[in-house]
Amino acid sequence: RIMVGLEKEGGNQGAKQKELVAYHEAGHAVVGALVPDYDQVQKITIIPRSNGAGGLTFFAPQESRLESGMYSKQYLESQLAVALGGRLAEELIYGEDMVTTGASNDIQQVANIAKRMVKEWGMSDK
Repeated sequence: RIMVGLEKEGGNQGAKQKELVAYHEAGHAVVGALVPDYDQVQKITIIPRSNGAGGLTFFAPQESRLESGMYSKQYLESQLAVALGGRLAEELIYGEDMVTTGASNDIQQVANIAKRMVKEWGMSDK
């Protein structure tokens, strides 16, 4: 609860909204299951939270990654793919013109990781 916020007051979503959030979160989980060497899905919720999240997909990090604090380029690229999995699911189900702003936090996360990969960790192809 502390990590993700409390259930949102008056957070009753309509059926269409719940469906969209479910597809979005499933997109994260499916991509996470398909990319190499990624963390296991621990929990998925479509209950809106007080921090603004419409839903969340939790991954359980491997103990060795947590202990070392070191991440491979492959793992970071997998993080990018997983973060974009929700938007991808929206596009596949509803079409490119019907995607929502629900992926805004995911896109910010991708931009931050990609920038750090290049600027801080020297993981650029050039």
